Amino acid sequence: MKESTESPPFGGATVPTLSWERSVPRNLVHRKSVAEVLLTDGHALGEDRYLLAAQWSRSHTTFRPGSGDRHDPLLIAETLRQSCLYVTQRFLGVPRRSKAVIKTIGFRLDPATEPVVGYGATDVTCRARVYDVRRTKGLAWPVALSLSLELSAGETEFGSAEGRARILTEDEYARLRGTRADALPPPGEDIHRLPPTAVSASAPGGVMLARDGTGSLRVTPADLRHPLFFDHPSDHIPGMALLEAARQAVCLTSGNPSARLTACRMTASRFTDWDPPAYVTCEPAGEGWGFRVTQGGGVTAEGGLWWEPASNA
Repeated sequence: MKESTESPPFGGATVPTLSWERSVPRNLVHRKSVAEVLLTDGHALGEDRYLLAAQWSRSHTTFRPGSGDRHDPLLIAETLRQSCLYVTQRFLGVPRRSKAVIKTIGFRLDPATEPVVGYGATDVTCRARVYDVRRTKGLAWPVALSLSLELSAGETEFGSAEGRARILTEDEYARLRGTRADALPPPGEDIHRLPPTAVSASAPGGVMLARDGTGSLRVTPADLRHPLFFDHPSDHIPGMALLEAARQAVCLTSGNPSARLTACRMTASRFTDWDPPAYVTCEPAGEGWGFRVTQGGGVTAEGGLWWEPASNA
């Protein structure tokens, strides 16, 4: 057991003891594999605030070539995703067979203070706050909420994250998805898969993009059993996979595959289904890059990405 030595968070009188000894139950973060569970502990602090523990492995499958002694920034997004599921189910009464649908997700990272990858895993402390909670009469749990995280390693804060999710019962999800419920990816096609080095993917199975006959970038994950993005079956392309596809598209379009994220945001307006084909486009926007995922003539997700200066990448 490791106990925080920081000042009391959120004005509380005592800092709860956090443990990094073992993972939380995998069903609380919707993971099939224990190896993909990042959270290890959590405490309610009152007033919709929580203290969570996460551990980032030094050899996680999402590490990128050229990341050196630093963790993959997308681990922040996955920590946020798991934190939302964990808090809602353990502390807010959300049924474990419910469906949490990502509406928005984003994070910011400070390269000057982020932890380096040492000889062991990195223990991360997450200060979480739930806000903008929406409830429905007759239900004991929220039907939508926002969650923010402040992340630190030891006594050093290095990043933050925020997102919003909609909580659906099994029946609500089935009605919403209709004939798309339990849909499977279409059979493999003869498409031009991009090489991992072009999009800074750690292996061929991590490539999320392909060129179609017109040269457009199509969202087509190479490995539907990827340990992080497809830990369990999904009837649509998961939000984390879309965010990774956007990151890869910017790496390719910018001609800078070694570029490393320091911030991102994504809003999903609807599900991105397996069929018809979904495409991602991106272009410079201010100091970062904007991206858009389209399918069947409509936008399913959009947002922005920001990079670490090339001299530090």
